[in-house]
Amino acid sequence: MKNKISIVIFMFLLLTFPHVNITNAQNSNSKEKDIKCVEEMKPYIDKKSEEFRTYLNQHFQSKKTNTSLLDLALKRFTLYKKDLRTKYESYLPQEGFKLYSETKDTLACSKQMNDEIQTMQALLKTYYKQTSNIKTTTAFMTKLQQINKKLDQLVLNITQMLGKWNSLKNRVPCFVKQCL
Repeated sequence: MKNKISIVIFMFLLLTFPHVNITNAQNSNSKEKDIKCVEEMKPYIDKKSEEFRTYLNQHFQSKKTNTSLLDLALKRFTLYKKDLRTKYESYLPQEGFKLYSETKDTLACSKQMNDEIQTMQALLKTYYKQTSNIKTTTAFMTKLQQINKKLDQLVLNITQMLGKWNSLKNRVPCFVKQCL
């Protein structure tokens, strides 16, 4: 009975005063993790972002259709985001109640990660638009070149017909005058 009362009182205090830490050890450990998050996430984010940039640069050089390129790039982008979030979550508390209030350092770490994700998303859109424009322009130019070849052949045929007509006209001038 005494244990039940003490548990109820403990839960009441915990729910009433959520900002009060239970132990100093937990507080210092959490604070160290927060600072560690800001310090260690930056190099990790930079490394993963550079890998993703390199992938995008090489990937969108392919001659495949834009739809298949975009599908593969979006899968890779999802993997990139998952890697960053997994690393970020490794700095959050792992046991006990989830903390709903975040410290400044945790917010800074989260903002740092989200900003980089948005930057990579914008880069992905840019690569896709550029590739799409290039492929559209290339297809248009190819079609124009085909039309140009057909027009060149038509001009050649007309020139040959005109040459034959003039040749025939010079050979039979009397016949043409008498008939007309």
